[in-house]
Amino acid sequence: MHLTPNHSFFEPPPSPTELPIVKSVLHLSLKYDVPYLRRRALLHLSTTFPTTLSAWKVRDETRTIPPVENTPFAALLLARQFDLPWLIPSILYCISTHAFEKTLDHALWGEEQISMDWADKRMSILGRQKILLRQMGITMAMARLGGIELPGCAGEGNTCHLTRLSCADILGRWDVAGFLDYPEEHRKIFTGFCSTCLAQFEELCDANCEMLWNDLPEIFGLPGWEFLEKERIQALE
Repeated sequence: MHLTPNHSFFEPPPSPTELPIVKSVLHLSLKYDVPYLRRRALLHLSTTFPTTLSAWKVRDETRTIPPVENTPFAALLLARQFDLPWLIPSILYCISTHAFEKTLDHALWGEEQISMDWADKRMSILGRQKILLRQMGITMAMARLGGIELPGCAGEGNTCHLTRLSCADILGRWDVAGFLDYPEEHRKIFTGFCSTCLAQFEELCDANCEMLWNDLPEIFGLPGWEFLEKERIQALE
């Protein structure tokens, strides 16, 4: 079988694709030594499981692999099978946003039951615990701010105070990971802030999102983003 770069059945991003197609293309690219197909497959995976926070923040708009239920569990098997370690931190974070039972037992991917091996279960469980502790710490920081009247606050009555407490209450109720998307998904609640308090609260969220993202590989016991990004670049060469 001979494939050339003019063979266009599998286009690179931003063309949409599906995870089973990406998996098949990776098999094909290895079997027949077609580097350009492998690069395209890896680029598609990177739109869904990125190595930077800025790419994560826009993944809903830029991802080329649709968010089919339990995609991260299938993606983890693929990352392990084809040795793609730079995908694993964001994949495991996504798994931590799912019900705990899926990690312990199995997740349904179409008609397939996907069970994680023990090493990945352990990594996911320990990392999830660390993320939830981080989220609880952020919740407490939000609650503490709820009792402080910031200089320059122009909110009427105790509106800003109650908004901070509402934001803390929402985050504190979660038993899954989710803070990386918290500011975007709860933007409507922020309308209760005056401009001064909004700026301060957004700064708190942005700083904690950045710290959580930067620490994500370490949280799951993996090499840092710098090392993983080098691995990704080398694989695309």
